[in-house]
Amino acid sequence: MSERRSEEREDGSGADEGHARKGFGRLFAVAAYALFAATAALILLGRFEAAFIVAALGASAWFLNVRSGLVRKHDLVKVGRRNWRPRNEVEEESEDEFDEEPEEDSKG
Repeated sequence: MSERRSEEREDGSGADEGHARKGFGRLFAVAAYALFAATAALILLGRFEAAFIVAALGASAWFLNVRSGLVRKHDLVKVGRRNWRPRNEVEEESEDEFDEEPEEDSKG
């Protein structure tokens, strides 16, 4: 583990971010279960069109819950527009870029 991540955990700032991500994922789980319960109620009431829409929203919330869980489990960060990579790889690359000195042009 890099020194930067261990420093963040020692002072507690890294733990707050992880806790916030976990709470956000739980929000999607609660929303999914509530929407699926509402779907069952709408089916019992005979409102099949509304039940379909609510079930689609519940499925979307469930997939977002799974996605946030995977991001949290594998400690992924977004790199670029559609790419996700482990945080330690991204930090190592940024440290390597920072350590390299810029090459001087040999014009003369």
